[in-house]
Amino acid sequence: KYPESFVECFIAEQNMVGVASGLACRGKLAFCSTFSAFLIRAADQIRIAGISANNLKMVGSHSGCNIGEDGPSQMALEDFAFFRTLPKGIVLVPSDGVSAEKAVEIAANYNDGPAFIRTSRPEVPILFPNDEPFELGKCNSTLIQPN
Repeated sequence: KYPESFVECFIAEQNMVGVASGLACRGKLAFCSTFSAFLIRAADQIRIAGISANNLKMVGSHSGCNIGEDGPSQMALEDFAFFRTLPKGIVLVPSDGVSAEKAVEIAANYNDGPAFIRTSRPEVPILFPNDEPFELGKCNSTLIQPN
């Protein structure tokens, strides 16, 4: 619906993070997204964004070791450790579609530094009701019970 709102950086992750970081510096709400394993390629740019408390938003997909047919070269294991080192940075790891939507909202409204949303590839069941409240720094325990 809004193609002018997207910038395609292809396989240039450092450039993608630089573009998103620059947009954030100019007051724009910019999310950048790629596989978590490839987002680490931009470690220097991400680190500088953290040091400067840049309002950078990142989404890394295909994280963890359960991504199936994509194989080990696509698996991100070190991403979690790296993103936890960013000054004033937050790491959000949603467990289903409801919590993923809330993670995007939390990241969008977090203005004190970089935000990283770590997603996985496999299809997962819905665990939370749509009206479940999520807060930064708190664990949720209300789960939809499977039949």
